[in-house]
Amino acid sequence: MKQRALIAQALLNDPKILILDEPTAGLDPKERIRIRNFISEIAEDKIVLISTHVVSDIEFIAKEIILLKQGKLVSHDTCPNLVSEIENKVVEVEIDREELKYYQDNYRVSNLYHNGEKIVVRLVTDNPPENHYSKIVKPTLEDLYLYVFEQGL
Repeated sequence: MKQRALIAQALLNDPKILILDEPTAGLDPKERIRIRNFISEIAEDKIVLISTHVVSDIEFIAKEIILLKQGKLVSHDTCPNLVSEIENKVVEVEIDREELKYYQDNYRVSNLYHNGEKIVVRLVTDNPPENHYSKIVKPTLEDLYLYVFEQGL
């Protein structure tokens, strides 16, 4: 409720450009959806710039995405085009529990889940592990974020 009130207050003077910083941070899922929908409505006739770390919200809201790293433009395109840049760089690998630390230390792990006695890790990498069968999966904007901003891994 507070986020909507703050956005409404920012709209009082009918600005052509609206800048929002973390508009969905700290909200429950239902309220995040409401705010996302509200922002989408506003964006019909205004430029809305959103600064956020909640990457999943951007996939639903943005027509175009600008990625900045240390103040420099890294990419600017639509979400599908940006995500396609890491096509074939996201894989899932089924590993033993004892191997998990190795993968966390040596790869960008975007997700993991248990599958019986095994663990399935989702890796964002230029070089998939050769000692396990790797299944290429469809990348997400969150995977792209890890690829661009976690290059040091």
